[in-house]
Amino acid sequence: MAESLRLAAYVLTRNEEAKIRRAMTSLLKVTPQVVVVDSESTDETRAIAAELGADVVVHPFEGFSAQRNWALDYVKDRYQPDYVLSLDADEWMTDDLTEEISSRLADGALGDHNVYLFHRQIRFDGRTLRWGGFASTWLPRLFHIDAGRYETRTVNEPLAVPPAATVARLPGTLVNDDVDSWEGYIAKHNGYSTLEAQARVELRQGTAEKTPLADAIRRPYLRRRWLRQQVWDRLPARPALRFVQIYLIAGGFLDGRAGFRRALFEAWQEMCTDLKAEELERQGSKGAVQ
Repeated sequence: MAESLRLAAYVLTRNEEAKIRRAMTSLLKVTPQVVVVDSESTDETRAIAAELGADVVVHPFEGFSAQRNWALDYVKDRYQPDYVLSLDADEWMTDDLTEEISSRLADGALGDHNVYLFHRQIRFDGRTLRWGGFASTWLPRLFHIDAGRYETRTVNEPLAVPPAATVARLPGTLVNDDVDSWEGYIAKHNGYSTLEAQARVELRQGTAEKTPLADAIRRPYLRRRWLRQQVWDRLPARPALRFVQIYLIAGGFLDGRAGFRRALFEAWQEMCTDLKAEELERQGSKGAVQ
């Protein structure tokens, strides 16, 4: 039998007391080495995580890619794992996914590939979204500690891996549910639109990395990012197009009320991003990340 591999995990948090217990419980099924990198929460996030056995460290937020790369360096220096698992505070893994990971860890089969993709399932407004383009997303969440770094970007940061790295999909589901209150959801996504606007302006000014076409062809999970940079951000009336894309073209109406509301929220966030990007460009500055 092959030697078992070492796995560590990390979660980025800020005021996630309503969700961190669920994420931590999921991670502890596959590894006891869980790091919570907290961006100066003012609620009970750190206390709950520490109670559950997490290694809690505080690091001021400097953008998502910078935060994730800092977390990777911390995990590598402290635990020297073979593989690292990244989870958001509003996510958790189903039992079939955690069992698959544990089995591959124990027999060394995890070492067959450098990067593993998880199938993400989104729960919104009390319903699992099966239409609107939300049910077909695969994300790189488990990878060899030396297999990649996150591209320099404030939000929606892709994992950049070497061309020779092998990528595989794991059976099971990664569940995302970030609505604990509508007030919190709106505030969070308003913040995301600010970061997305800054990232858009940085791309237009040539101060941020663009996803190469070759990478988008080779790595399916990067194609959406390339299309957004090279095609979507140049189209007119993006908020209206976003609603039509999700609700009508991709069948979001089949998810009922939840599908309609999600399409509206996506269009609203697109509009917020457009307005903020225009404002930043008028100011002639990238602005400060808040």
